[in-house]
Amino acid sequence: MFPRGRGRAAVSQYVARQTTRPGKNISIHDNNCCKTISLNLGLDSDDLAFFEELKKMYNMVKRSPPVVSKLEQYFGACADPYEQTLRLLNNCQDFFNAKNKSLPIFIAEEFRHWSRSRRDRIAHLLVPQIKLDAFKLITKQNFQGLTKLVFDSYEMAQHPHVFVDCLRCLIENKQYKEACQYATMLNLHGEFGVDDFLVPLVLQDKLYSVDEFLAGSPRHQVELVQFLDSALSQMSVGDTMNPYIEEKGIPDVKYDKVHSKPWKKLVTRFAKMFKLPADLTPNLNKKRNEGALKFLIHKRFTENTFSDESWKEMVQEAVGDDESLQKEVVQLVAQYGEFREALWWARHYDVDKSGWPYGVRLLDENKLEEAVQASPLVDDWDSEPANKIEYHKLRLADDRVVLVDTADKFRGVVDTGFQNADLVGIDCEWKPSFGSQLNELALMQISTRESVFVLDVVNLAGRESRSWETLGRDLFNNCDILKLGFSLTSDFHMIQHALPELNFSNARAGFLDLCSLWKHLDKFPKVVLPNEVQGGGPSLSTLVQACLGRPLDKSEQFSNWENRPLRQSQVLYAALDAYCLIEVYDVLKRCCEHADCPFYEICDSLLTSERAAKKKPKKTSGKKRQHREDDVAQPPGPHAAPVQADELKVVCDTMLQGLGKNLRRCGIDTAILENHQDHQQCVKYHATEHRYILTRKGPFKTLSGRVPSGHCLKIVSDDVDEQLQEVLDYYRVSVTKDHVLSRCQVCNGKSFTEMPQSTMLALYDGATAAPPRYVPACYYEDESTGFTSDEDFDEDAPGHSSTAAPTSTDVGSRQTRFGATIKVDQIPRPVILKYDAFYVCDDCGKVYYDGSHYGRLLNGRLQGIVH
Repeated sequence: MFPRGRGRAAVSQYVARQTTRPGKNISIHDNNCCKTISLNLGLDSDDLAFFEELKKMYNMVKRSPPVVSKLEQYFGACADPYEQTLRLLNNCQDFFNAKNKSLPIFIAEEFRHWSRSRRDRIAHLLVPQIKLDAFKLITKQNFQGLTKLVFDSYEMAQHPHVFVDCLRCLIENKQYKEACQYATMLNLHGEFGVDDFLVPLVLQDKLYSVDEFLAGSPRHQVELVQFLDSALSQMSVGDTMNPYIEEKGIPDVKYDKVHSKPWKKLVTRFAKMFKLPADLTPNLNKKRNEGALKFLIHKRFTENTFSDESWKEMVQEAVGDDESLQKEVVQLVAQYGEFREALWWARHYDVDKSGWPYGVRLLDENKLEEAVQASPLVDDWDSEPANKIEYHKLRLADDRVVLVDTADKFRGVVDTGFQNADLVGIDCEWKPSFGSQLNELALMQISTRESVFVLDVVNLAGRESRSWETLGRDLFNNCDILKLGFSLTSDFHMIQHALPELNFSNARAGFLDLCSLWKHLDKFPKVVLPNEVQGGGPSLSTLVQACLGRPLDKSEQFSNWENRPLRQSQVLYAALDAYCLIEVYDVLKRCCEHADCPFYEICDSLLTSERAAKKKPKKTSGKKRQHREDDVAQPPGPHAAPVQADELKVVCDTMLQGLGKNLRRCGIDTAILENHQDHQQCVKYHATEHRYILTRKGPFKTLSGRVPSGHCLKIVSDDVDEQLQEVLDYYRVSVTKDHVLSRCQVCNGKSFTEMPQSTMLALYDGATAAPPRYVPACYYEDESTGFTSDEDFDEDAPGHSSTAAPTSTDVGSRQTRFGATIKVDQIPRPVILKYDAFYVCDDCGKVYYDGSHYGRLLNGRLQGIVH
């Protein structure tokens, strides 16, 4: 197993052990020994005449019966068809630039078909030397389709060790990608260690080949994750890995990835992809918990959005048994001047007094122990402030909130709880996750007008299958009961994963998302909600305040929902989140009725939008029916495991420009065709930049036929938010907070320069001598599309963009380090005076700043998408 050492020493020990592993045939090759082919690849006069005739016929009629018959007759007349096929391939003009419908592919495909049907008669010709010559020839070109055909026809995987020396020669020549691909195709996993080509490919950010190799070797999955995790044991990943890079002489290293934050994402990615246990990544776990602790303390002492109980349980969840984190929580709490609380934690974890902050030791020496024990958490917000917020309360008696945590209670609720219901509210709760562990559904609340049933999923999941099936049939898949929710996507995913017995229909029969309804009602200016709310974003709390006058108290939201028994405050919080959906629905209906707005028609359109495509088409003429039958079906997606948003590259057709902007907001590398460009340009983007194509129904048939299966996605929905979800689901994309707004929305760039306010003022004053124009107050928030610097409270985060560099701008030239003009004139002077820091896109000069847009995205359009 991998040594659990520290940092650079652990990496060095691992490399030393791998390179001296007994039984490995490690030899030094020159540049030609694995490229020299023993076979004469020239064609004699008769063969050349045949080949010229074959080319003419193929250029005229392509893959037609006469061409196939002519080639098969030639194979049958050859003394050694294996040798002769290699000669034909080598003499094709486009052999080194083969494509799907080129002559080399045709020859290779026909030979594979012909040789399989006659294997018994020609198998004796398939000697190791001809396999080796075939390998050396086919690896001179890079089209994987042709390579796989030859590997298959010459049965190379049956004698893979013939090629080990060739692969080692590729490694010594730094051709890591090719060595990895061929080792995967030949199932030679056992011949190589992780440092032969896996770690170099990771450092070069060529993860696709790594993923394919690891899929066939659990041993390498473990060893690579342990190797990468060891580099997190020190403060700087670069200090640990740079000596390794120099020692191995690895070229083309992506040094922007050799930092703590992207390195942690990388380790997390592999651990999740291959479902590895958490104990394999001790350093990642520690880093995660450190970041989580800082996040919790910020929420407690800066945002004041924690109840005492939630604060305690979440800190203990993050700190665990780690003594260094136990000391750190005391230090961090004391930094906020909360010495009483810091003393409580010091005693709770029995931290050695030598590590106590001065203020905590002073408090202890003043003999205030009784006061501390009587009130361990003394905070400013525990007193009654003059402007205390009044929150919306549950308007049901306590006995109408039913915690369903036993089998008997569950059966009773399923049998009688929803007999007369035609309207319910549904919400879910799960424990926040800071590390690589997946979130698990803990509670599901179902509210009627008379009662709220809080289902304890932790205790009931996997039990009472018949009751879950009944609940699915009678409620979830019952179109006669209207089911309300808010931003339902994440709840749907959690429910379907945790409760398969529900047989939850993908049609989501009878579900109305109040968030979608709220957005839709913006199209009707006459519909005015009872209360005006400033800011807050499109959250449920904001909608409740707009409809019912007071916001929701979210102090219990960030709780450990898996702890049992549940606190009464948790149960009431969960119940209100479901019951308020019904209250909001009633208010929205009344407002629409007062404005003479067709409320039920709007709701019905939102309910049926996902089912509309599944309705049977009306009968029409035979010509039109034939056109629908000729439509190309969407093949399965190309990814077997989730991919990170910054690993996906796409190009959007001209009809999907709005989707392209949304994808950029998620941190996805997105090219967007302009209105004047033909959709065939998508194919060029795919060929040159390896981008997946996103298009609509019209061009899909043409474009999908020109790229591999799954590399072209037909977008079905007309709604931009639903289009985004289609892309994320099809390509299995995982979006985190680090990805959001990490790319320029104008040019797709990912490199930014951070500039202080003083530099921006100097640029602004130099750019225009005109007096500052009048700007409405609301302009600032509407135009702010900037980053945030505290989204995860990680010590490695200089700002939302991890690639933001310190300013080195020449104020006189007003240009970025890449030569783009800084568009400072697009930012009003009052905005510059409002913010301390700005971020300039190095590629196009667009200026961004810390505004509310980031929070609005997370709580609105990207709610339920960002993990």
